[in-house]
Amino acid sequence: MIDGFDKNKKYYGEVWFAEKEDEKHFCVMSFNDDDVWLETNLHTEQRSYKEPQILGLFTGLGYITFIDCRIQHSSSGITETRIYRAKYTFVSDRHLIDTQTLKIKEFYIVNDVIAKWVHHTLWYDYTKDKLHKKVFTDEYQVENVNLKITISHYQNINTQRQTGLNISNRGAIKFELEEPVSILVAIEFYNQFQKVLQLIFGRSEKFRKFSFKCLGCGEDKDLYYNDTQLTKSTSTFVHTEYQKVKYSLKSILTAAYTDDAFRFCLDKLMENFIGKHPSHNKRFINSISAYEAYCKNYSKDGKNQLYKRIKENEDIFIKIGDFTDGLWKEFPNKVVRARDYHIHSNLDNKNIYSEFELLYISFLFDYVIAYLLLSKLGDVEDSLLDKFIEQGKNTFVSLQRTNVILGSKIL
Repeated sequence: MIDGFDKNKKYYGEVWFAEKEDEKHFCVMSFNDDDVWLETNLHTEQRSYKEPQILGLFTGLGYITFIDCRIQHSSSGITETRIYRAKYTFVSDRHLIDTQTLKIKEFYIVNDVIAKWVHHTLWYDYTKDKLHKKVFTDEYQVENVNLKITISHYQNINTQRQTGLNISNRGAIKFELEEPVSILVAIEFYNQFQKVLQLIFGRSEKFRKFSFKCLGCGEDKDLYYNDTQLTKSTSTFVHTEYQKVKYSLKSILTAAYTDDAFRFCLDKLMENFIGKHPSHNKRFINSISAYEAYCKNYSKDGKNQLYKRIKENEDIFIKIGDFTDGLWKEFPNKVVRARDYHIHSNLDNKNIYSEFELLYISFLFDYVIAYLLLSKLGDVEDSLLDKFIEQGKNTFVSLQRTNVILGSKIL
């Protein structure tokens, strides 16, 4: 994959099982909702719902190892046909990849969200005959785990036959480790970076390319899987520009990869941004759980009552929520009643928040948690912390007020 799979194309080749290399079968590889699908008559006689591994050789791609291939459809007749959905797809131009023994120390991911984070418009100045671009490579060393993360921004240039050039901004993240790790551990390193992106930029996207350096031949190989971690999130935190937060980034990355308490709280917080929740009260419950996780790990007072834990961070709640004295006076108790109603089934609790209100209470807690987590780190700039206050207030106060008006029932 020079620049990732073309998901609108079909690829043709042959596939076989590792133990039956002489029995090759024609195969068509395509994409269905970002999943790799294989249509072939390759099958075993035993009844099963998946094949752990299928090997192949495809025109224009090279050798491919498909892992965890679930059978989506099967039919019988003159020939037996199967449609498999592969969870992981390894591509190599020279040799098949033995995934059971695979270890890597260096891998990089091209993700367009980095270019959006850098927020630089690529344009051509006709008066000076100059292309205005931004190219850089920034390194961040995470000492405790011997990890180096490199963020780069560059231009990708494609020719369009005789008609001209297509120039676009691209961003990539490179990971370098001193000790080799399995591919699943490498994916976890990348997922952790996505959580940091969600925290300080508000989004992530599916990667365009995931490559790793083969320890055997020293050449780059490609991995593809349907990345669902945070890439389908429609909720956002703050919108920042990379250059304005890069000073704080080393401290945040170090905490995300080495501080167990920070990582645990971040994981809890991210549960509200992975996938969709069936109701607003489910989101609210997640937010309360994340807040209690923060208090348990960072509070010095050892208070275990939610009411006291909310009062403990009164200043930041009032800053983001813009509470009047009257509203704040009833807020902690009302949150506790809502928590007890939805978690402990205390159905006698009265004067609790509506489903609509719970959504914005959940947002409020998420912004408070993010602010508190980052404020515990050294070398995080006040300008970044202020972003959470500003955006949190805009969401909890302004957006909630607007949606109350839009959602009001006239009749």
